[in-house]
Amino acid sequence: MFAGTLLGCLVAVHLLLIFAPGDAIDSLPNAEEVRPLLEAEWHLGQPAPIQVASYLGDVLTGDLRTSLVYRPGMPVADVIAGPTLRSLGVLFPALFLSILGGVALGAWTGGRRLSLARPLVWSVAIVPVFLIARLTIAWTNAATWSLMQSGAISRPGWFALPIEDHPLRWALAVTILAVGSGALSEVHAESESLFRRLRDAGYVQAARARGAPVWPHILRNLIPPLTTMISSRAAFFVGGLVILEKILLMNGIGAILWQSALERDYPLALGITLVTAAVVASLRLVGDVVRTAIDPRRREVA
Repeated sequence: MFAGTLLGCLVAVHLLLIFAPGDAIDSLPNAEEVRPLLEAEWHLGQPAPIQVASYLGDVLTGDLRTSLVYRPGMPVADVIAGPTLRSLGVLFPALFLSILGGVALGAWTGGRRLSLARPLVWSVAIVPVFLIARLTIAWTNAATWSLMQSGAISRPGWFALPIEDHPLRWALAVTILAVGSGALSEVHAESESLFRRLRDAGYVQAARARGAPVWPHILRNLIPPLTTMISSRAAFFVGGLVILEKILLMNGIGAILWQSALERDYPLALGITLVTAAVVASLRLVGDVVRTAIDPRRREVA
């Protein structure tokens, strides 16, 4: 499944780029003059199946080719190395925050029939990432500008978002991705339901009667469903990251993917596709491993 995911993503994205109008040569000022030469050099003049097969053959040897337009002549691996680390620095904290926040809210509302936290989380979850980001930037800048004009504060180092590079921009990206991806509301709902069931479970009541700690039983029953949920939402996190990096002007792998697709930089777009597909498939693989390690019934089936 891991290998199939990578293969399917590469083939699908490559075909989309091939059949989309235009190519990387169109962006050059002397496109018509150099087209015959560059079509042969960039593998653009071949039929689509041959282009796909040729690229997959290079990938199997570890060659991701070089960027055509974004960074002409620069190896794709070198182009995406730094941005990939920056994007993962947003993705994984957002995953952790959605889990931590959802479990905390589930524990808080699990023992209450009525709670303002529940409809608030559900209401925010339906708002798309780009809208949350736009509203957050607009409101933060407007409020800060009003305070600056009134003399209450001096100009902060991060003003105005998202132009200035500041840790606040990273913190906003992590928070918006954790909330806007929809994982927070799902983790909250799942953990709330689980906490309610565990409260009346016989083994939990027996542990309380013996004076034994209850948290091992809660964790053992909480981790498998949360792992399944987060791994299934991984693609939504990556998709939201592409949009978020564009809005917040963060030079991560999502922003570069956007630009490379617009410029028809096939090797760069496909290299980023390979990395993002590997991240999503790895999260799902880790989820399977964790569930198998915790649940003995899954080990018996395996």
